[in-house]
Amino acid sequence: MSEDHPVTTARPSDGASSTVTADTSAAGLTAVILEEEARRQAAQAAANEVTVLPDDLLVGARAEAMSLREGLRSGGVTLVLALFLVNMVDEFDRVAMPLLAPDIQKSLGVSDTVLGAIGGAAGVLFVLGAVPISYLADRARRTTIAGLATIWSAVFVGFAALARNPFTFFCARMGSGLGQSHVLPVHNSLLADGYPIGARSRIYGLHALASPVGRVLGTLAVAGAAAVATGPDGWRLVFMVVAVPGLIVGLLTLKAPEPSRGGNEQQVILGETLDGEDFEAPMVSIGYAFARLRRIRTFTSITMGAGALGFALVSVPLFVNLRLEEDFGLSATQRALLDVVISLPALISIPLFAKRNDKIFRESPPRSLLLVAGLIGAFGVFTVAGAWMPNVWGYALMFAIAGLLFRPAFALVGPVVSAVVPYRLRSQGFALVGVYVFLFGAFFGSVITGWMSDAWGRQWAITAVVMPSTILGGLLLARGATSIREDISLTIEELLEEKEENERRREADEVPALQVRNLDFSYGSVQILFDVEVEVAPGETLALLGTNGAGKSTLLRVISGLGVPSRGVVRLDGRTVTFAEAEQRVGLGLVQVPGGKATLDPLTVRENLRLGAFLVPEDEVESRIEASLELFPALRERLDEPAGALSGGQKQMLAIAKALVLEPKVLLIDELSLGLAPVVVQELLEVLAELKARGVTMVIVEQSV
Repeated sequence: MSEDHPVTTARPSDGASSTVTADTSAAGLTAVILEEEARRQAAQAAANEVTVLPDDLLVGARAEAMSLREGLRSGGVTLVLALFLVNMVDEFDRVAMPLLAPDIQKSLGVSDTVLGAIGGAAGVLFVLGAVPISYLADRARRTTIAGLATIWSAVFVGFAALARNPFTFFCARMGSGLGQSHVLPVHNSLLADGYPIGARSRIYGLHALASPVGRVLGTLAVAGAAAVATGPDGWRLVFMVVAVPGLIVGLLTLKAPEPSRGGNEQQVILGETLDGEDFEAPMVSIGYAFARLRRIRTFTSITMGAGALGFALVSVPLFVNLRLEEDFGLSATQRALLDVVISLPALISIPLFAKRNDKIFRESPPRSLLLVAGLIGAFGVFTVAGAWMPNVWGYALMFAIAGLLFRPAFALVGPVVSAVVPYRLRSQGFALVGVYVFLFGAFFGSVITGWMSDAWGRQWAITAVVMPSTILGGLLLARGATSIREDISLTIEELLEEKEENERRREADEVPALQVRNLDFSYGSVQILFDVEVEVAPGETLALLGTNGAGKSTLLRVISGLGVPSRGVVRLDGRTVTFAEAEQRVGLGLVQVPGGKATLDPLTVRENLRLGAFLVPEDEVESRIEASLELFPALRERLDEPAGALSGGQKQMLAIAKALVLEPKVLLIDELSLGLAPVVVQELLEVLAELKARGVTMVIVEQSV
């Protein structure tokens, strides 16, 4: 027979205890457990909730509305003009290749397959080259990169004119593709940093106009030069002519001003820029940056949508041109002139949609992505309709409408990416968008469209590829609208935290040796760390205590660079290392002794120690090993024995000795006493006391004191 007794329970949300009267039967205890679990989940959800700012406080809404003229007056005409001209002259080269393809084929004696492979390989390098260039662009002067890359591309366009065999022509095309690969990562980040947020869409739209303008002028210039330079080798003179504008524009771009990174966001949110003499730029690695970018939900939706859209963007024009040639009997020159006519409406639609998008983004950022998604969906409808037109005029009308819808849509993605991606990762973010569009979508899209064309015909192939890809791409972009407020709020939070830390560093007498702020981390969809904050002063020892599954070891992994946080910042001696690889952090003095097995049993003790010295100059290795062995005399006697022959305590000593070889400034130790006898633990604690006396900062994880 059960009796009612008071049962005391602890609420983890506030740490307080409360006394409740409950039935001690199984049903009563179950009710108490369920109640406490509900409280725990509510507390966890509250901790996980990200503060989403209202639309009027987001970056785009905070910015003052301004006209294109005001935006140009604020940022200067020189930068956007230089980038416009670079984008325009790149189109000259893209136009020249298909127009002159028959003459090139005859001159070099290559088949359709070889000529297509040369063009395709240059396109692949155009995409892959953007990745290393984006890494450089987030660290070096971007206008210099743009100028040198444009000159590089122009030089290789000229080399193509001198090619005497397919291989040298292939190398020349690869070189020009590599030079042009800077456009996506470098131009877009420069435009975001160089011009006010209030006119950002119009600035991106102005830059996007260079593509149709370049196609129009390039087609006319190439066709005119080809008419003058007749004969089997006339195409060589045309390539020489095309190379000249690139050389001139590249030299002019070297003189363009370099804007402050993130300066517009900092001025709007903080009222100042942080790139002063007291501010030290953080370390950013390319692998860690890409991992962090994939954790931005809006950006992930954009890249996935871009990949889906790539199926239609790159492969379809090839098969459309084949239909124009075989069904309508158009020559290469006629197809090029038709492409000029189709490009003209975009000269009007891009500025109109860009102006409209600036207003939409200020009022409601999600609506901006929905606008892009709608334009892409409509583009798919008119593209498919154009493929089924019975005559060339119907084709031209449908594809002109499709172009006037798609070109502004592509231009309007830039402002969204600039808003949700941290400004230090923008170049790499834009490069990743290009990889998804032109590499993933283009490669698989070409293969699938070609297979369908052989099986069902070109019109059905275009329909089967374009409709699903544009619908899926539009839906993925629309999905990004559900998270854009949250992602912009996080970028604002990072800026505010950065300003706060910058001010504190100016006033504080001492900079923390290790600092973690606002840290969130998840394994897949399961979040483990919620808004974690840790600060350890130089020479201080911090103990992190908790049961299994509390996230202690996970926190050390994130601090060490073995896990990519979805939010927050990690600093070492005041320097931000959130985007730095683990080996970079080790080089700065952040070393971890992992829990469990931290030694290699087949290797000797000496070999384990030398392995731990992988970053130490060779002439210092032996002296570092000797210094670490002073704390562990028992290891000195067993230097040539396998580590597997050591006891558990000696293995832990070896693990710590390996870390000490690197002379760490901050030492992270996970589960120091795991599986060890108390007497061994006492020996290790004496070593830690000595390290503390030497001024080593330590963070020690244990389950209990």
